[in-house]
Amino acid sequence: MNISQKIILGSQSPQRKALLQTLFAPERITICPPLHSGEAGFEGITDRTAIEKQLVEIAATKCQDVFNQQVENDWAAIVTADTVVIIDDSGMSRVLGKPDGVGWQATVREWFLNFYSAAKHDVVTAVQFQFPDGTQQSILVSTQVRFHKVNLELLEWYIQTEEPLGKAGGYGIQSAGSLFVESFSGSLSNVIGFPLERVWEILKERELLK
Repeated sequence: MNISQKIILGSQSPQRKALLQTLFAPERITICPPLHSGEAGFEGITDRTAIEKQLVEIAATKCQDVFNQQVENDWAAIVTADTVVIIDDSGMSRVLGKPDGVGWQATVREWFLNFYSAAKHDVVTAVQFQFPDGTQQSILVSTQVRFHKVNLELLEWYIQTEEPLGKAGGYGIQSAGSLFVESFSGSLSNVIGFPLERVWEILKERELLK
């Protein structure tokens, strides 16, 4: 396998790009986000298995979108991903998305006080791989995160930073959101949005790493 071939990352996430650059030199990575921003949601889905199936399908749809663009003549892999936060809401699984729009502050307050405070939640990422020989592969990685009891003053400060905007579940564990985290079990990079350990394993199996 030619280790100079491009790795195509189908994401505009700076966090995913930075994590992938721990495996590959920047010049080997091509950023090519999906052209179609619309994707299936999780409204009305309260079963964990169904949520995970939907998540895998979203990552696969993104990968197909990028593949259809034919952005490189000499590429080794296309990688796409999607991350969600899953909480327990009265015995049912529920996905917390990315807060935005009018009233996002109230949404973040509700999530932190009702679902995160002194409680556990799961961060789940689906990663889809496409290889030039037509092979496709998907992985699903879950990390459990536990928050401290939420301090109201800290929460109000955090909301003012606007960091929750555009973040799955309304926080970034790689930055100020870490102030709320008591512990986690599993992959830290997965909570950031890209389970680097598993990605490394897949790409190593394909002999794409030195």
